[in-house]
Amino acid sequence: MERLPFSVNKSNLLRLEEELSFAKEGLEILDEKKEALMVHISTLSTKAERGRARVNEALEKSYGYLREAILIDGRLACERASLGAFLGEEVEIKEKSFMGVALPEVRIGIPKLSPSYGFHGTGAAMDLVLKTIYQGMEIIAELAEIEVGLFRLVAEIKKTLKRLNALQNIHIPLYASTVKYVEENLEEKEREFLFQLKRQKERRKEIEHGTF
Repeated sequence: MERLPFSVNKSNLLRLEEELSFAKEGLEILDEKKEALMVHISTLSTKAERGRARVNEALEKSYGYLREAILIDGRLACERASLGAFLGEEVEIKEKSFMGVALPEVRIGIPKLSPSYGFHGTGAAMDLVLKTIYQGMEIIAELAEIEVGLFRLVAEIKKTLKRLNALQNIHIPLYASTVKYVEENLEEKEREFLFQLKRQKERRKEIEHGTF
């Protein structure tokens, strides 16, 4: 087993034991962080699936109405209407922290729906295109918040797992091996010291009794 290059003395033993204890505490904290991240990722994944389904449904409706508008009003009229379409949305993005990860909070403000294109050349189908897009804006903003949050959480859990692996399989075993080595050598030195001390005492007794 590999070990760190420390001299064998009590000072280094205390230092190594302290660092080993700190590493084990760090391992527990990272493990708790990993569990919390996994729970939050699972929750957001479920929300993301629902959000994607809602966005796809809204887009399918919009494209359906758009195809209908093209058939009725013609492609050129629809293109002209799309150039004049403006919802006037305002997007505000803030951040909140979760386990050290900055997660976005997206808020979108959309004024009351009012077609900005003229009525000439377009019909009800084009109005429904605008209406469904209008209704889908909040869903899209919510999904964007979730997707970005998921991306950041997954990146963070990868880093956390990498640190956990390094602590559990490299640093802690390395420190534990070094502590054991230093302890065993200090014990051996102590036994040798006690043995030498005992021999010295025996020799003094022999000298005092004139048997040496």
